Amino acid sequence: MRKRTALIILIYLVLGAIWLVMGAKWIERIDKLIPEKDLSWLYAYKNIFFLFISAILLFLLIEMYKASISKVEKNYQQLFEGTPATIYVFDKITYQFLKVNKIMTQKYGYSEKELLEMTITDIRSDQEASKLNDYLRSDHLEGNETGVWLHRKKNGEFFHQLISHHSTVYKGKTAYMVIAIDVENHVKAEEKIKELLNTYETVTSVTNDVIWEYNPYNDTIKWMNGFSEVFGYTEDLRINSGEWVLNKIHPEDKNKVVSTVQQAFKELSSSWRCEYRFQCADGTYKEVSNQAFILVDHLGKTEKMVGALRDITIRKDYEMRLLHRNKMLREIAWNNSHEIRRPLSNILGLTDLLNVDPKTSSAHAELLRMLGQSAIELDEIVIKINDSLKDANLED
Repeated sequence: MRKRTALIILIYLVLGAIWLVMGAKWIERIDKLIPEKDLSWLYAYKNIFFLFISAILLFLLIEMYKASISKVEKNYQQLFEGTPATIYVFDKITYQFLKVNKIMTQKYGYSEKELLEMTITDIRSDQEASKLNDYLRSDHLEGNETGVWLHRKKNGEFFHQLISHHSTVYKGKTAYMVIAIDVENHVKAEEKIKELLNTYETVTSVTNDVIWEYNPYNDTIKWMNGFSEVFGYTEDLRINSGEWVLNKIHPEDKNKVVSTVQQAFKELSSSWRCEYRFQCADGTYKEVSNQAFILVDHLGKTEKMVGALRDITIRKDYEMRLLHRNKMLREIAWNNSHEIRRPLSNILGLTDLLNVDPKTSSAHAELLRMLGQSAIELDEIVIKINDSLKDANLED
């Protein structure tokens, strides 16, 4: 604005100076050509003509200036009304609304007339109004985001606005112009994320799962909650790299882990799973089950792995005890099939031989018959035990 005003004044001065100097020289030249005539009246007409021309010139320059101002005001008005954000102007002293845009009337539910009769504290709770008053009365930066503030609509509903403001003058009054962006969805999303994180932390605190995230581009791994508690590595005892993790895998399991990861990358698989032994901070090893989702970028390269490392040492110990029990049962089955049935077969054979001896008394014959019957029953029991052990599928 000041540059344009200075330009108008400069043009006026330059043209005026040219007219005054050149006009005086022209009159002097004419006066020399016609010395017998009094041409002093030309000076008066020259001045009158200068005033007439300068008036026209000033009129044109002022109209051009007014047109430019009108264009700026029109652009400003379009920006004020056309922006998707809430914009309003309020008095610095009384806090009364001086100007509001249509978006504000739509967002808050008030008419423009109602808002212009209100103050900025009327669209806030008492607590927020007190907080705002303390903020405006204190020294603060302008033109920057002043944080998220809680506003209230006409129907009593509260929502969050991201505020930025700067000082201005509106119709002779010192004021603030405010731009407010509705961030209610973002605030709710952040609250939902916090809720999910709290849930996650609660779940991970009662399980042996340790969530991790690996970036193959820079070989960095990020551990979530639980890694230090499960494996004993505090922040100062670990290096957050894939190479460090690989060195903590049992030497007998390392090749298996590397080959399965490489195969998953090569096949562009979306998941990976492997069980191995992982060294703890005290030097002991824990049996772990590690499974992950593999995220691939638009070029088909592995961008990230997100997985869960679970301590399965107790399960593995239980499996070993089951294997030991199965081994014992197999030994029992072998003894039933061979060691016990062999003397039973001998007993049955001897009773048959003794029963055909004619010298055997009737009393002894009855005892032999009962002994043979008991041996047969015992053999049937052994057979049933063998069948039961076979049904148990000990090899599985």
